[in-house]
Amino acid sequence: MTEPSAVSPTTKASILLDSARRLHDYLAPRHLHAGQLAGADQGVRWNIRVWRFVKSYLPALRPQERFYFLQGQAYWALANWTLGDLTGEARYHVAARAATDVIRATQRPDGAWAYPLPERKHLIATVEGDFAAIAMLEGHARAAASGHAGWLAGAKAWHAYLEREIGYQEHPAGLCVNYFQKPRGMVPNNTCEWIWVLGRLASVTGDRAYQEKIPAMLGFLEAVQLPSGELPYELSGPFEPRTQVHYLCYQYNAFQCMKLAWYARAHNDTRAQALATRIAAYLATGVLERGAVRASCAKVNPEVIYYADAVGMALHTVSAYGWADHKALADRTFAFVLSRQRADGGFRYFSRGDYGLLQDQNDYPRYLAMTLYHLSERARDARPL
Repeated sequence: MTEPSAVSPTTKASILLDSARRLHDYLAPRHLHAGQLAGADQGVRWNIRVWRFVKSYLPALRPQERFYFLQGQAYWALANWTLGDLTGEARYHVAARAATDVIRATQRPDGAWAYPLPERKHLIATVEGDFAAIAMLEGHARAAASGHAGWLAGAKAWHAYLEREIGYQEHPAGLCVNYFQKPRGMVPNNTCEWIWVLGRLASVTGDRAYQEKIPAMLGFLEAVQLPSGELPYELSGPFEPRTQVHYLCYQYNAFQCMKLAWYARAHNDTRAQALATRIAAYLATGVLERGAVRASCAKVNPEVIYYADAVGMALHTVSAYGWADHKALADRTFAFVLSRQRADGGFRYFSRGDYGLLQDQNDYPRYLAMTLYHLSERARDARPL
């Protein structure tokens, strides 16, 4: 695969767009069920540790699983908006609207959504509602002139639910939003996401009141950011004595970097910008020569496709905003992702090198939708980094 930096900007955009279109056309017939992007998931507990590999190596025994994650549904909607913008093909925007309608239709009267995995069916996840709200806000912003008031109402209902039922934990330096409606440790990732959502609510509605708690949340993030720039995974608090500093370090920090950067850019927030820039410097240390991304600070493997496009998109974003220059590393990660794509649009594997020798070849639509969004958004920028 030719390094993207070695081709013209127009050719680079064309290659990335073609990759995104093929992935889109791979996902739709396999994983859209009554409008829901659903399928297998790597899951939690024993499934992520053992059973997913059994399913990978013995596909005849693989059960039919249709887990509907709002995170995947939202990435699918957002990617379709982008693909429609880039191609001018109406089918993508039709798909984006349909996906957003499903998000609203599956919202409960109290403003939340049930968690899709049976192990956590009693929990309401902040991340799930956040992505649902982002998709509805994007849809509303694009279609405000033609109605769809229900989408904005849905996003506001999620905001009300979070403030009422999920809430925050106090930190000496500020606030950390809770992971579930039943509190556990303090998780910076959810706080970064909630800042992003609140920023979008403020932008779409024009109501700055949504941003009132953001300075306190930035204070928490500034206080816990490590000297390397990494944000830790989980910190102890009154509900959870355990601290787990490192877990899927580069993957989590890539998403945190993007969300803080998007918020900072939209609202000219220098504190969020500084956080994102420091995270990007940390992410740059995780890109391997072949373009894959380290699994964590302690381990190189497993090699996971979407880790690379997430880190690549974060590095690209900070570079495109002119805050740092990680353009060569961003190109390297996307070259790696493109090299692992099959002719049918899918990918050769989800992960490889698990436990040193295993490979997971299952299709996980939630993560494929993330890759679809990153490829689509990277293709949007036809200019050189």
